Amino acid sequence: MTHFRVVILLILGLCPSLTLLASAPPEPGLSDKKQVELSKDRPMGKLQAGKALVYVVRPAFVGTTIKTYFVCDDDFKGINKGKSYFFFHVDPGKHVFWSKAENVDALELDVKAGQTYFIKQKIQMGALRARVKLVVLSEFEGKAALAKCKRHSTPTDRGMEKGKEIAIKYKENTAEDLARRARKMED
Repeated sequence: MTHFRVVILLILGLCPSLTLLASAPPEPGLSDKKQVELSKDRPMGKLQAGKALVYVVRPAFVGTTIKTYFVCDDDFKGINKGKSYFFFHVDPGKHVFWSKAENVDALELDVKAGQTYFIKQKIQMGALRARVKLVVLSEFEGKAALAKCKRHSTPTDRGMEKGKEIAIKYKENTAEDLARRARKMED
């Protein structure tokens, strides 16, 4: 058999496996009801006195159906899907921002009142579902990423409930991830 035929047979043999990975079942209990409303209206946040404005953007279409939950310290803030965003206000000071998909990814950021921050939820292929990595963007990068987000996300009551459950259940994972980031920076 020629190499070409072997390659074709291998590809055809792998296609069903790849399809299963791409459409992995949702995490139990997380998709039984609608958790997020996506609107094509694109409201923009306004700075508030004594607060920082934080945009959470997910500009990529990759893993578009996978929900990524976002928490600031212990407070659930929102859910994104592909090409969506949301924003919120937070008191100035050091905060732990973290996100949950297949994994938990966390970062610490010292925010200042009167400033706007952009945090990108970068989606990467995981073992069965999409993994998330948080990246702080510059103002220029943040505005460009926000422009790619075509939908504003708002959690439903069910989404708020699940987000609060996730904030409690996975909080300990944030310390582990922050330690991992610190070790990585030392290397």
